[in-house]
Amino acid sequence: MQSIMPNQLSLLKYHVATKLFNLKCFGMIVFMLCSAPLFAQRKGDNKEQLQQKKTRLEDEIKLANVILNDMRENRKESISSIEALQQKLRIREQLLRTMRREIELLEIEQREQDKRIIELEELLSQQQEMYARMIQKAYTARDKQAILMFILSSNDFYQAVKRVQYLRQIAQAREKQIDRIRQTREELEHERAELKRKKEEKARLMARQQEEQRTLEAEKIDQEKRVADFKGREQEILADIKKKQQQRDQLNAEIQRLIALEIQRAKEEAQRKQIEKEATQVGLVKGKDFTGKTTNKQLQELIKKKREEIARLQQQQQQQGAPVTPTPSAPQEELPVLSAENQLLAANFSANRKKLPWPVERGLVVGRFGKHSHAVATQVVIDNKGIDIATSSGSKAKAVFDGEVISILRIPGANKAVLVRHGNYFTVYSNLTDIYVERGEQVKRGQNLGLIFTDEENGKTILHFEVWQNTTVLDPSSWLQ
Repeated sequence: MQSIMPNQLSLLKYHVATKLFNLKCFGMIVFMLCSAPLFAQRKGDNKEQLQQKKTRLEDEIKLANVILNDMRENRKESISSIEALQQKLRIREQLLRTMRREIELLEIEQREQDKRIIELEELLSQQQEMYARMIQKAYTARDKQAILMFILSSNDFYQAVKRVQYLRQIAQAREKQIDRIRQTREELEHERAELKRKKEEKARLMARQQEEQRTLEAEKIDQEKRVADFKGREQEILADIKKKQQQRDQLNAEIQRLIALEIQRAKEEAQRKQIEKEATQVGLVKGKDFTGKTTNKQLQELIKKKREEIARLQQQQQQQGAPVTPTPSAPQEELPVLSAENQLLAANFSANRKKLPWPVERGLVVGRFGKHSHAVATQVVIDNKGIDIATSSGSKAKAVFDGEVISILRIPGANKAVLVRHGNYFTVYSNLTDIYVERGEQVKRGQNLGLIFTDEENGKTILHFEVWQNTTVLDPSSWLQ
């Protein structure tokens, strides 16, 4: 075996070192490219959701300002303006929490960015160090005669070809190393620029947060002042609360009565359809054997007689050896409560929980569902069967889902209300003036139902909205988008 000259050994060592370093760099790059984007994507999704929520809350605050301005342009300050201001404060507190969460995410992203910059700086340092060694090795092995002897000292032609290929790979490795250094530098510059952008974004967000905090504190002082102004009008407020509660009690009693009637009507309709279907199966003909005026009891008696007649016929056929007439299917043990159409409609409505559109184009909840203290007379507990949505003057109430108008109500002092059935679910739209639909009309999601009343005395435009399942009242906020 031929001995290897020192210069030839340097070439081999140089080639092996280059290969090992390339593998090490490749591994580091793959790790950085795979781990960082996954983190960024996970955090980015949360950040995007927070930005969307922040935009929505800012829009609600703008709407609250419009509604409050409409109310305050009138001569008399109203309880509704206090309620609108309270809701605005709640929204601003949510906005502040959202902004704090955004700042937390930015801080996490900054720490990850710092980590990536350190890794890239380490990688760049290693690449530059390796490139310096490559240049040094190349300088040591620059003797053309040594390179020629390295090729000619091969044991055979195949080994000579391989050594020529090694020398070419060494030259290509130097070029690739230059490209890697350039790419790493570019990536490092990009990461540093991105870190600078995030720091600036964080600074802007923190300044905005401080501004929102000052605004919140000022609005709380304003709210306390306005509530204090109402303290001298407690008797007037209590009388107003009592009057409104009576109106709502009348409305809810009438709604419950109508829903109970509608449930009974739907049940009777479904049962009638089932009985007529059974009558047809046994061979009875509508219009000949029975009519719409035939009662369910009379029709069931006809079905019973028909079945007995079929049974006698089957017995005769068996005795005569003739083919036996098949027996119609037995009736259901329990008659249905809803027709198939209403069952499907109810299922679709239920599937849209938290997806229903708002019953107004733009609105602000100023009256929450359930029992809670009054905005001013805190010793009084309000039991709200729905939610009160403040909106701008001229707004229209919209159907939140497909259904049938089963009633248009008129409660003295409470304007008009529309009751829409969605299978065994019902929605109520109250405090309307002009009504655009009729009883028995099929309405579509988003269709205008009526014009919401605007009180000229205090400028408030408020829709009262309720959701029922059979005779159980539900929280509308858990159904709306």
